[in-house]
Amino acid sequence: MIIENFLERYGKEYDFYQKVAHLCAKQCEAGLESNGIRAIVTYRAKRPDRLKDKLEKRNEEKDYTSVNDIYKDIVDLAGVRIALYFPGDREEVNKFIESNFIIKKKKEFPTDAKPSYEKRFSGYWANHYRTYLKNEKLSDEHKRYGQAMIEIQVASVLMRAWAEVEHDLVYKPLSGKLSEEEYAILDELNGLVLSGEIALERLQKASKVRISAYGKPFNNHYELSSYLYDLSKPYFEKENIEPVMGRADILFRFLQFAKLDKPEAISEYINDLDLDTEKRPIVDQLVDRIVTGDAQLYDLYIVAREEVGVRNPYSSKSDKRTLLTEQNALGYFISKWIILESVIRDVMNKKYPNMGSSNILYTPKMLGSLEVFDSSIIDEINYIRKLRNQVVHGIEIPTDDSLMKAGKYLEDTIINIIPKLSPEIQDLVRSKLDKTA
Repeated sequence: MIIENFLERYGKEYDFYQKVAHLCAKQCEAGLESNGIRAIVTYRAKRPDRLKDKLEKRNEEKDYTSVNDIYKDIVDLAGVRIALYFPGDREEVNKFIESNFIIKKKKEFPTDAKPSYEKRFSGYWANHYRTYLKNEKLSDEHKRYGQAMIEIQVASVLMRAWAEVEHDLVYKPLSGKLSEEEYAILDELNGLVLSGEIALERLQKASKVRISAYGKPFNNHYELSSYLYDLSKPYFEKENIEPVMGRADILFRFLQFAKLDKPEAISEYINDLDLDTEKRPIVDQLVDRIVTGDAQLYDLYIVAREEVGVRNPYSSKSDKRTLLTEQNALGYFISKWIILESVIRDVMNKKYPNMGSSNILYTPKMLGSLEVFDSSIIDEINYIRKLRNQVVHGIEIPTDDSLMKAGKYLEDTIINIIPKLSPEIQDLVRSKLDKTA
């Protein structure tokens, strides 16, 4: 009777769990694509008719005493499957899931549990996550879906296919228990799948060698992401950190616009990245280094973001941005910020000649070492830098009032430090201020 009561209640809630799974899959699909990870994402809510057989078998062991016992036991009423093209991307996907969902439990396969038949090969390789959606990534109308647990399964496309066959034949047999010969064939297929995964890993490595060849543009953001990941990984391996890539799809379009979509054009910007990519993903850091001091590049990036960003499920298609250099509060603010960036870069290059022109992601400590800046204004500049980051990388643009105040402060600051600059820089800065007046 308990199982029947549960199924009756779950039948009424089926659409709810289907929607939860769909929201989770949508976030996974968009996030993995923008990070340059090739995968097939599917979702489902457990069908009530198939759930009945499972519950009757589990009840023999669990001996359910209430409907709530069943809800606590069946953790995958809403499920999402991520089938990876390349098994080597599993760690990157793990980092993505950890960053974007609330994880209650993670299970890695194979486990030490004894299989239902003797195997020569290791069986199922995958990661399973019991997760919840994060409230901050849900609209007000979707907040209620954050209460439901979702199981996310991550495996290669080959392993996923084998697991489906094995599970349905071994655990859901339609014509009785399998013979020893059938078990042996399943085991043999598992061996072929594991060999196939090795071949996929080799294919991925071969692709990376081809992608890194100088003189050839990236064909898509997957290739760009792979190249950046391999190029930056040595910096992060020393600290045992898995880097966060960020919106590689937007970066790829921007590099196309800027005619910088080749390995040799961006390799110099990878040096000395900030290891805290949770706060500042690799893509954001590269964009900042490339666009600094160049109004045209700022605008090209915003155009790329507009073109690609509408595929991001966390943003609204109606949030249309204007170009940063247009004559409005936003354009006024960013034009002054660009001049300040030029000043900082020129002064830093003179003080630190071995730094390289691409390393312009200054730190507050480095800013404080520049004699042209009084200590009283450094904190204000670093606050304004956060506004700039919100403008370029954030979803919501600051208010016109805050942008106008920040722009005026920057203009006054630049005017005050002009006498401290070298003569050639003074003339250049005055010219830029006149053009943006």
